[in-house]
Amino acid sequence: MIQKTYHLTCFDELEAIAQEVYTYKNYQSASGVLVQVYNPCADLDEALLITKINQYFPHACIAGLTSAHVSEKIFDRSNLQVELSFTFFQSTKLSQFEFDLCDVTSFVSGRIMHEKLESISDLNCLLILYASKSNSINTFINEFHHYHVPIFGIKASYNLSEKNTPHVYGTKVYAQGIVVIAFWGRSLSVYMDSNLGWQPIGIDMMVTKVKGYSVAVEIDNEPAVNIYSKYLGVDPNQHFLKNVCEFPLIVNRRKFYVARVPLSYDENGGLVFGSDIHLNDKFRLSYASKDNLFAVSRKSAADLDSFHPEAVFLFACGNIMQFLKESFDTEIGFYKDCYEDLSVATGAAELFITEDGKGCDLNSTLVVIGLKESEALKNTVVINRCPDTVSPLFCTIGEIPFTDRILTFLERTSQELNEKNLELKKIASTDQLTKIYNRRELEDALKTVLAYGREGKSYGILFLDIDHFKNINDTYGHDIGDSVLVAVVNQIRSLMETDHIFGRWGGEEFIYIVPIVDEKSLWNFAEKVRKIIDEKQFPTVNHITLSVGATLVYSEDSPESLIKRADEAVYEAKESGRNKVVLY
Repeated sequence: MIQKTYHLTCFDELEAIAQEVYTYKNYQSASGVLVQVYNPCADLDEALLITKINQYFPHACIAGLTSAHVSEKIFDRSNLQVELSFTFFQSTKLSQFEFDLCDVTSFVSGRIMHEKLESISDLNCLLILYASKSNSINTFINEFHHYHVPIFGIKASYNLSEKNTPHVYGTKVYAQGIVVIAFWGRSLSVYMDSNLGWQPIGIDMMVTKVKGYSVAVEIDNEPAVNIYSKYLGVDPNQHFLKNVCEFPLIVNRRKFYVARVPLSYDENGGLVFGSDIHLNDKFRLSYASKDNLFAVSRKSAADLDSFHPEAVFLFACGNIMQFLKESFDTEIGFYKDCYEDLSVATGAAELFITEDGKGCDLNSTLVVIGLKESEALKNTVVINRCPDTVSPLFCTIGEIPFTDRILTFLERTSQELNEKNLELKKIASTDQLTKIYNRRELEDALKTVLAYGREGKSYGILFLDIDHFKNINDTYGHDIGDSVLVAVVNQIRSLMETDHIFGRWGGEEFIYIVPIVDEKSLWNFAEKVRKIIDEKQFPTVNHITLSVGATLVYSEDSPESLIKRADEAVYEAKESGRNKVVLY
């Protein structure tokens, strides 16, 4: 595999580039050719450009889009050149798919994509470029995410001062569309780096009301826009975006950190995002310094270099470019020192999804992709540079800039404040006897589960009740009763896996929440819980049993209906003999 990248300012230069590409032995013998086209120009005839590229390279897969560009004169990065990057593969094959979202919905496109991928053996990874006025990429990807392959790419943006219409390119130009390149074969190894260099600051907050997929209506039960006026003194006006872009929201989604930058606000004080925002998303405001971003990127580039890539694709958020301005080329330069002919796309949202399903469309993130072919077995290397793994790296030699000192102070005090808040939250959310979640925390967890359920994710609920517990208290006393509760909890806790939720509902009643289940797997797990207690000999009381009510979460459920159904199942288990599982 080899990658060659060119830049052109007029159509006359395209023929010269084509003639040079034709001479490459790698081009003539390639198993697949990928041409990436990234265009920051506002007034270019895009249809003519893509037509000519398709004519010059009829057997290549072509994917591109309009790129974000800082075009304020004092910060202009270049003379607005179109980037053409060619990657010639030695054994990997490519397949191209295109969807015009003006003709077909993203859901239907995703179903078609699912069917197409079924016929591809040795699927390795997917490059997805898209232009859309909605968050349709999530609906699209959800239809084939079960293939468990790395996915990367970017959403089209525009020239930041001209605000031209974003387009995505394939065999033609789409105002709303998706272009997918599937890489398949047995020799391709993939390096994936999600480089989020922003540091959280301040306290945890929560999205408490949403509208659709992309509007946070309320945060902590107040109009969402208030967080910027409260903490940054930024009022909603014509300068809102420019004032808030340096302070993305950092959302913790199951230990994967996602940045979100509001694009605007609505008349009700809601924040409008270009990517999805979820009910009960927990987040903090964040900040960055140029030196800290550079330090993180240097380490990222060094790790990429150790992978020994044969092709490198960078997908950068336009928000990073707007933040760094004239220094953006310096950050890209760290990676060019590793691989000179890399490609760079800047856009509105970066796509990063790993084989195990972590990730989504991102903001304010630099996604780094390295590819190489070898006779050895293929493998995927994933690095997620997030606030948990990246510490502030301010310069400590010589005089430290005032801004860096203030930011360091704020970061340290925020960290201490957050640690204390987490400690207080743990106390408030934990049952003091059993050290598992208490009822209040379970009620919050149920709301979150219901929100995820409405997004199509599957969950099951177990309602656990210790049989004849009153007899234990009456016979042996409350101290022994308490020790029994603790012993039962410790046994059940040994079965817990990642993303399981277990808490005390009250007295001898417990709730256990299980993700990604169907009726059969929920029943099997409930039986495992029942048996681990039934087969255990406990001190003093010897034999204890559980009655278990089990039910799946449905999209139309409320917390009340869900608990009522599980409680009725427990009641039936007790009425029909105890020490059994009833599934409703």
